[in-house]
Amino acid sequence: MKRLRSFARITFDLLIFAAVCLSELALRKWFRPHKRGFFCNDESLQYPLRESTIGVTLMVSIVLAVPSLVIMVIELFKQLSPQAQSAGEKRKSPPAMAQNSKQGCRFGARLMHCYAQIGYYLFGLALTLVATHITKITVGRLRPHFFAVCQPQMPDGSTCKDSFNYGRYIEDYQCVAQNMTESTLDQVGQSFPSGHSSIFFYAMIYLAFYLQSALSTRASKLLKHLLQFIFIMFAWYVALSRISDYWHHWSDVLAGILLGACIAFIVATYVAHIFVRRPMRLNSNVAPKPPAKPSASPAGSSGKSNTTPPVLPAYTFGTLPYLPHPHATAAAVAAAAAAQQQAQFAQTYHNYGYVP
Repeated sequence: MKRLRSFARITFDLLIFAAVCLSELALRKWFRPHKRGFFCNDESLQYPLRESTIGVTLMVSIVLAVPSLVIMVIELFKQLSPQAQSAGEKRKSPPAMAQNSKQGCRFGARLMHCYAQIGYYLFGLALTLVATHITKITVGRLRPHFFAVCQPQMPDGSTCKDSFNYGRYIEDYQCVAQNMTESTLDQVGQSFPSGHSSIFFYAMIYLAFYLQSALSTRASKLLKHLLQFIFIMFAWYVALSRISDYWHHWSDVLAGILLGACIAFIVATYVAHIFVRRPMRLNSNVAPKPPAKPSASPAGSSGKSNTTPPVLPAYTFGTLPYLPHPHATAAAVAAAAAAQQQAQFAQTYHNYGYVP
């Protein structure tokens, strides 16, 4: 019954995702952008047509492949059991090694984590596409290379080269460019907001949020933050290239950045819940048991209290389980019971893989 319920939930989620994708296709096929007028002396529309630094094909390849690959690698390898990770440090008997292998190799559960996290990302990406395209066709802002692409002609046969058209707001015109493709002419009125900016900033900011929550970088404190910086700077470079290529005004790029960043935050926080995820239980002892209380002091001994404070677990991050301190053994607890109270509380637990 549980498997049937899970199958029904997955099927329903896939149908919702398919509906969002179909709505994007419908917007592109059956809806045309609002036809906006212009002034012939508008200098912001007189830039030349240039090739895009980051084309549509390259953009789609990057936003689909890079985040999906990063999420898959982290989800498949981040939750290995502590026993399996320390197998090279301590020698274990063959039965113990077999038990650790069984605990750390739940490949099916790991694949489900990959499916969930990649599915959340793709769902947010589809929402970003729909929101961007709705805004484009509603506003209908002209691109900076409008005159170079459209070469508008008025109903009386005049063009913007005629002086009497200067200062007039022209809404009735027709694009008569002969050397432009139909796709280029259709996009000339879809400048606001920048689709490259919204899509790339959604992808890279979502990926930065995911790395902050899930990536374990015990080898270096700065590795995770360096990766976050690289991904966000790449999105920033793509956004700036849309201005230098004369495909968007600066305000189009700014609006695209804000739109992509907002959707990334909403999906990461309220859909994927990547900041409050629960650890995948590899065994029944995810959290360490509290240490046993020492026996009462014998009669005639010193009146000092022999009660020891609980041994705190070393903090780990993301969805890894809480690990007991390596010195928190029964022998260590018994030895600590005889030490002074101040010295017991002075012990510092620090994980070099995470800086709050």
